[in-house]
Amino acid sequence: MSLHHYGTQEVNRGAVQPGMLVKHKDATWTASAHKRGKLYLHRGIERTFTRDLLVEVYLNGVGGGLSH
Repeated sequence: MSLHHYGTQEVNRGAVQPGMLVKHKDATWTASAHKRGKLYLHRGIERTFTRDLLVEVYLNGVGGGLSH
């Protein structure tokens, strides 16, 4: 995946919006939803979730979260 980003930043899991690109287990995932204390992630047909309090999001040119 060719991705043009301006670095990453760790943020609280609750601040991640659906569609934001997240780095999880050395791969790029798209956030989909918050439900029952989990952040659900997907890439293609793979789906997973994380309960980590801090997640690493990719940043856009103005310092906000990069969306897909």
